[in-house]
Order: sequence, then structure tokens, then C-alpha cells
Amino acid sequence: MNEYHRLELVRLATEDDLRIKASDIEFSLPRPSYTSNTLAYLAEKYPEHEFSIIMGSDSFQNLHKWKNAEWIIRNYSVYVYRRNGFDIDNKMGAKLTVLDAPFLQLSATQIRNYIKQEKSVRYMIPDKVLDEIEKGGYYKK
Repeated sequence: MNEYHRLELVRLATEDDLRIKASDIEFSLPRPSYTSNTLAYLAEKYPEHEFSIIMGSDSFQNLHKWKNAEWIIRNYSVYVYRRNGFDIDNKMGAKLTVLDAPFLQLSATQIRNYIKQEKSVRYMIPDKVLDEIEKGGYYKK
């Protein structure tokens, strides 16, 4: 699936929530796409907004390996969702908020595998997204 198809699925999944906006900004930025470059671009283009990062504790565990990680944690708040088996250790001193959200044993990889195996993913993703995935035949190969 190409990035434009994925963007359309994100748009469908978030279109009813006015707090979230899907963006194609990274499509026009140099590759590879580094979070630090994207954040710098967004801050310059939209100085009236405040940006943060949301990630799972699995990603947070590797944040120190990211390009310009120190700059990111110095300038942006980080919101972390707990993932099973990945402790949250804030060694870098990030402005960290651990989200108080229910723990779900669910991942994008698992959903894609279920679709490939022709198992139901109903109630795991919005109906609009599921309809588009079925219409496009995504993740079947």
C-alpha cells in the first residue's frame, strides 16, 4: 500500500474527531523522514500552534537513538501509551506524560495479519476504514 492510500485511511479514521487532523506534510519533505525535521517544519510554518509527540512505550524506549533526540525532548512534550513488555524509563529527561489509557493487546501489524488471514477485524478499526481496506483489497498479499 502506498503512502497516499495510508493517508486516506488515516483521514477516514479521524474525520469525525475535530481534535485530530491528518497531514501529508511529510510527503513534501526530504527523505528519509525524520521526526525532528517534521517538527521543525511544523513549528516554522505554524508558530501559533504547539506540537507534541505521541508514541507507544516501545518507541519511547528507542527515542535516544532518533536523529536529534536531545533537541526533540528539549523542545517538545512527549505523550506515551503503555505497551506490554516495554517499561517507561525517562533517562533522557523528556517532558513526559504517561497516558492513562486502557491497555489494548492490539497492534497495526496484528490487524494487517488478520486481514491477510481473512480473519475479522470488525470493532478493531472504524467501519469506514474497514470498508476502504476491503474495497481496495489492501493487506491481502
